[in-house]
Amino acid sequence: MGAEGLAGEIRSRLSLLVAGAVSRGELADWAMSAMESDAPELRDDRIWMALDRLSGVDLMVAPGQYLHGREDFDVWVADYCAEAGGVTDAGYR
Repeated sequence: MGAEGLAGEIRSRLSLLVAGAVSRGELADWAMSAMESDAPELRDDRIWMALDRLSGVDLMVAPGQYLHGREDFDVWVADYCAEAGGVTDAGYR
């Protein structure tokens, strides 16, 4: 994990998701693993909500049809950044 800890890793993974640079399955597995860890950051509601959302990024409602799409990802980024005091345009802190 980077110097920014779990919060920074979540920001990074959200960026990869929005860019389509990570598989949904890989991201969901990472989020579940993070949720099962003993990281003290898990007590932060913002961190937990982001991981909860990311852990379900690979859920499907029908063959080839995901429950969550680009609009959801944009909302997740906006929510995460707003709660952290970041920006949501070209990038975020």
